[in-house]
Amino acid sequence: MVVTMAVLAMVTTSIGLGLGVAPASAHALLTGSSPADGAALSTAPTRIVIDYSESVRVTRDSIRVLDSAGTRVDDGQARSGQKASQAMVALRPGLPTGTYVASWRVISADSHPISGAFAFGVGGPPEAGAARAEADTSGSRTVGFLFGVARFAGYAGVGVLLGACFFLLMLWPQGLRTGGASRLVAGAWGLSALAGLGQLLLQGPYVAGLGLSGLGRWSVLSATLEERFGHLLLIRLLALCLAVPLLRRMFRTGSLDVWRRFELAGLGLVVAVTLAAIGHGSAGDLVWLATASLTVHVLGMSVWIGGLVVIALFLVRRAAAVELAEVLPRWSRVAVGAVAVIVLSGLFQSWREIGTLRAVIDTGYGRLLLYKVWFVLGMIALGALAQRWVRRHYGGARSGPDATGAAPSVAALTGLRRGAASELVVGAVVLGLTATLVNMVPARTSYAPPFTGTAFAGPMTVKVRVAPTRIGAESLDVYTWAPNGKPQKLVQASAALSLPTADLGPFEVPLDLAAPGHARSDRVQAPLAGKWQLRLTLRINDFDQYVTTLFYTVR
Repeated sequence: MVVTMAVLAMVTTSIGLGLGVAPASAHALLTGSSPADGAALSTAPTRIVIDYSESVRVTRDSIRVLDSAGTRVDDGQARSGQKASQAMVALRPGLPTGTYVASWRVISADSHPISGAFAFGVGGPPEAGAARAEADTSGSRTVGFLFGVARFAGYAGVGVLLGACFFLLMLWPQGLRTGGASRLVAGAWGLSALAGLGQLLLQGPYVAGLGLSGLGRWSVLSATLEERFGHLLLIRLLALCLAVPLLRRMFRTGSLDVWRRFELAGLGLVVAVTLAAIGHGSAGDLVWLATASLTVHVLGMSVWIGGLVVIALFLVRRAAAVELAEVLPRWSRVAVGAVAVIVLSGLFQSWREIGTLRAVIDTGYGRLLLYKVWFVLGMIALGALAQRWVRRHYGGARSGPDATGAAPSVAALTGLRRGAASELVVGAVVLGLTATLVNMVPARTSYAPPFTGTAFAGPMTVKVRVAPTRIGAESLDVYTWAPNGKPQKLVQASAALSLPTADLGPFEVPLDLAAPGHARSDRVQAPLAGKWQLRLTLRINDFDQYVTTLFYTVR
């Protein structure tokens, strides 16, 4: 059963993290750049400015600008721009005519790296495909896999540690004198500490796109120690160390006095907060409320999973009938409360990260979240069956025997233990999916359904597709049909974008003639959300030119 849990958890974690560190697996998104991708400039720019959807951390090597010979033409001192969501770097003065590629790699507010590249030309358009070779800066797959394993191990270790301590202190104090329980808590503590240390060491190579060789570089580790991610992990490790004498005393004496219980609970809360504050809860709106909600979520899941571990491994095997009669009903009530906390906090976080019901189906984040919900419902169903078992055997007012006057049979207890183990297997999958979701772009950020619209321009029918409809780079496809239903050949096409509510534009967008009846552009930029006006000018010969207008919404 333990092997099954480990395999399932590793498989689910590998969905997102074990396959590498893709730039798309982050929270922040590129929203624009100056110069824009594909820009043809008459004079050389003096700097590069890149905009993102949220604040980012910039290192001095976050932006590299190369000429066609592969020589760097930036000053090597990338820095934040006028806003926290900007990165910029100065260029050498007087760049000659040619193609230039800017590659970038920054760290979003939720500690994930994002990267990409774009090209621009001086004295003309850039060479086609110039940025393609520099765009793949996703980093080491090995580091990404190990980082994912460490993240999952952190969830599992903290969950078992906090939950087992709660169960043993509050519900089954007699279990503190069970040797196996002390080994369980020691193992969970060790797993939590190793996972935290592993994330601390791997974060630097992970965000810098380095391989395992980056583990030996002090400059890489020091960068992690200077940022919020490193601070939170150090606090977690310190809290775990401070808990050691309390845990030892707890098992040595079989109890803790009230003040030491409060101290241990406070350290557990610190550990839970540091777990919740790393990830999506640390970015976007309502950060304080999201962190609080995630902390409650972590605590609820810990109580549930840690309790199940103690029940499956020790309680039903070693407790006397009287102990079972006292502990199981109390655990049943606590588990119901934990489930309620998990569901309520999960609903809030889902709303915050998804936004609309349509985004659940149309984004990878939303679909994976549905799988997580499905497995959580499976855990709830198994828990409901276990609760019915408890009520059937210990539902009466007296303790010890069940309602029929006899203690539960060995077969019944075996069934309870197997049920708890089954819940743990499903819980392991839930933790793996959670570790994967933390590394994905939330649906609220990534959801941008394409716009499709139809209009008429003179005798032509015009169909337009814009994707994605979010702030930043967009692609525009225009299809034209003659009255006879055949594609209408164009000799020239252009577009102009404006945002009337903000008095922006019009911005000219040249369209390339891709095929008869089809014009397109990958150089559309929407810098703000709102209802944009798209004005198309379509020429079919030397004498006939038609204009049509459509509106679409950018999120």
